Amino acid sequence: MLIKSIFKRIFNSDKPKPISKTEYWKLWELYELFDDLHLAERLLEDNQLESINGIQEFKDQFIEELYEVEGDNVADFTRIWEWFTPNKQWDINMGIQGRDLGARIFYRTDRWKRNREFLPETIVSLNDEIGVVLKSNEDNDFWGLIRWDTPEENDIEDWRGMFGSFLQIGGRVIEQDYKLRFINRDGTLKDNGL
Repeated sequence: MLIKSIFKRIFNSDKPKPISKTEYWKLWELYELFDDLHLAERLLEDNQLESINGIQEFKDQFIEELYEVEGDNVADFTRIWEWFTPNKQWDINMGIQGRDLGARIFYRTDRWKRNREFLPETIVSLNDEIGVVLKSNEDNDFWGLIRWDTPEENDIEDWRGMFGSFLQIGGRVIEQDYKLRFINRDGTLKDNGL
């Protein structure tokens, strides 16, 4: 029975049909992301503080990356995600003037990034269980240990290197503002368990 269940899960003929490129772009709000990225480009070009904080170098790198990503068939927003992480390059250079725009760009790129690989403190779901991806305590970036949101002391599953398999059997990244019941975002048990 267990083998039949696993076989059915892996080779299920009820797989959803692939979505079109337009549907994909709408799902990940890529039209809106590129609109905001071009708005960020205009703000950088209009900025009068070019000699402060190395803004000219950042502006040049940003514009080059924007047009490279825009021309890619399969875009990788990793550098943009890193620059727009709160209190990083964008915030340092633009301050309050670009805060709301930066937050929108970070939200979309963070959502995109977390749905392509395991990242620490990402909240995930599989088989009606909720968990969080733990930070690696090794010297590499090979994440994928998932601490499930249960009162058990060490309810951890090893999914390192298997993000695709995790998604294929029904795992997914859920909204990152989900309130964990028994554990903290770092995977430690909450004091009161609630």
